[in-house]
Amino acid sequence: MASKKLTYILRPTLPRRAIVWFPQFANQKVIDRFRGTHDPLAQALAPHVTLVFPFNSRLTLDQLAAHSQKVLRLWPCFPVVMHGFWSAQNEFIGVGSQVGTDAMIEIHDRLYRGPLAEFLRPEFDFTPHITLAKTLQPNQFDSLSRAAAIVTRETFRDLMRSVTIIREETENEWLHEREIFLQH
Repeated sequence: MASKKLTYILRPTLPRRAIVWFPQFANQKVIDRFRGTHDPLAQALAPHVTLVFPFNSRLTLDQLAAHSQKVLRLWPCFPVVMHGFWSAQNEFIGVGSQVGTDAMIEIHDRLYRGPLAEFLRPEFDFTPHITLAKTLQPNQFDSLSRAAAIVTRETFRDLMRSVTIIREETENEWLHEREIFLQH
């Protein structure tokens, strides 16, 4: 009896997207300088607050944009103030939000409803922040935390006017696909 040879068709990987807010702080150079040497994503992405964390999905850009517009279309622009130390899992260090926190949490929660519900990771509490550094060695956290104090003592202010759907092109390259505006 002749055996059949199996043939596999390789499918392209599903697009990996996220939804973020790119603030424009007057004193953003302070963040840029620190991230430039301590955050592996600094060259790939400007300082940002991640509202929907990276996920792989068959959702098209138009479907994702329509969902995002539905969530944000009646949301007024609002002030955000970032200040103070934030950290997670003794690995990530950042600057936390002081003003606009509740609104960003609510936007995050609403974006994760409907077509994005399956991507919510309830084991992580969402705390709006901008990542400044990622420790590469376990013993690096304390010294990096002390160094980050230079940045986290600063106050950063902006108005959230829009969010951006981004797509991972390569490991170190993210494309800005679509900007979704809040109500003006």
